[in-house]
Amino acid sequence: MKNKNNCIFNFSRLLVIVCIFLTVSCKEEAWDDHYDQQDSRLEKNIFTVLSENPEYSTFVTLLEQTGYKSQLQSAQAFTVWAPNNAAFAQVSNAILNDPDALKELIGNHISLFSYNTTSNQETLVKMFNDKYIEFINTSGTSTFGGINLATKDILTSNGILHTLNEVLEVSPNIWGYLNNNASEYPSLMNFLTTFNETVFDEANSVKIGTNSLGQSVYDSIFVSSNSYFKTIGDLSSEERRYSFIGLTEPAYTGVYNTFKDYYKYPVADSIKANTDKAIFSNLNFQAIDLDEFDGSPVTTTTGNMVMLDPSTITENVALSNGNVFVVNQLNYDPKNVIYKDVIYEIENSERRTIGNATALTIQKKYNRTSSGQFYNVVNLNQNPTGSNNYFEISFSNVLSASYTLHLRFVPVGASKNTKLKFEFSYVDANKNTVVNTIPAIEVSNLEDGEIQIGGPYTIPVFINKEKANSYFVKLKIFVDVSEPELILFDRTFGIDYAKLVPTE
Repeated sequence: MKNKNNCIFNFSRLLVIVCIFLTVSCKEEAWDDHYDQQDSRLEKNIFTVLSENPEYSTFVTLLEQTGYKSQLQSAQAFTVWAPNNAAFAQVSNAILNDPDALKELIGNHISLFSYNTTSNQETLVKMFNDKYIEFINTSGTSTFGGINLATKDILTSNGILHTLNEVLEVSPNIWGYLNNNASEYPSLMNFLTTFNETVFDEANSVKIGTNSLGQSVYDSIFVSSNSYFKTIGDLSSEERRYSFIGLTEPAYTGVYNTFKDYYKYPVADSIKANTDKAIFSNLNFQAIDLDEFDGSPVTTTTGNMVMLDPSTITENVALSNGNVFVVNQLNYDPKNVIYKDVIYEIENSERRTIGNATALTIQKKYNRTSSGQFYNVVNLNQNPTGSNNYFEISFSNVLSASYTLHLRFVPVGASKNTKLKFEFSYVDANKNTVVNTIPAIEVSNLEDGEIQIGGPYTIPVFINKEKANSYFVKLKIFVDVSEPELILFDRTFGIDYAKLVPTE
């Protein structure tokens, strides 16, 4: 009985092994059959595969003409989205006969690395012309720059080939689009183009030797640039993606009339220059889709939180490095863009003067919770004379608007309260100095917060950041503790900053 069972068991094992062997053999044969058609193409590079298909003879000719043939024959990995002959019949002769435009067009269909359609994802692919194009594979549908793939995932020895029934036109970037359509945005482009410049492109220039001083000598390449991009972000860069507001003339006029009164100045050109700067430095964002606007504020590249009403967007122009929202109306609230708190950190000695540095000292102390991470200990160590017991600060970038004045005090271990008095002064449009004397107040030695001092005050002209400007807004702070009052008050106090707060 035991031997019989062993025989049955061994026979069963043998049967299982035979089945497994047959199954594996069948799978291998099926796998081989599946790839029989691929073998010949896997031994050939992308260019060879294309050149053997007459449907792509025009593309092959243009690859040779633009110099891309040798690259596609190399051992690197590529992906090509190849338009067929019918697609090229739609391309204008102006592009076909322009070597630079043609090379950029053909480069718009070739990328390094392998991109197949097997993964469900949206990918920005960098092309040979440095443009980034969206390759989308979702729900069984594959598109390249919005064009459906005619065939896909043809494997070659050096990459992947997809084919198209259309040629994907080269899309300009935001800066290219604005220049091509400058007549639609006259004030915007008149402002931006004043910052155009030609700069040396060291990265693409070829070093050809050194001079007698040991300095590198280049076969130099110079490129067009714009210095204002350092402020708002490089609209010409293909490496970054932005959403920019295309400010038509009606939109510009509306926001200009809203902003200009905050920049009142005796010189009309100054009003326009400063108003334009405020407007045009707040039109750029990190890339945003139109459907992302839900009533929430968005942040400009200069750090301002603004509201953009989607109902005012007349067109959304898709470009290679983002998009342009065209508007005929821009309802920017000045308090979100320009009319904000003006803060002077007391430790900033650039715009600060002291009545007598021997009698009165200001010592900067680090504290990471303080504004600017510093606060200041002010100490009067002599009897006040009226000329030795004060320090004065000068605000900059103050708009022609109404403000209240606030000081933030901090406790510094003084044993008693202190007593301070103030003078707030500014120059009017006729260059007359207006002085507001604020009565003395008592400040607790434990005070830790803001206190409003006098006001409100209406500043008549815009005060810029220039130190030599004859127009100013100043605050003078006096330690007003006489010798007999020392029994009641201290001559030491802590202060963090002074702040002008909008009132309108």
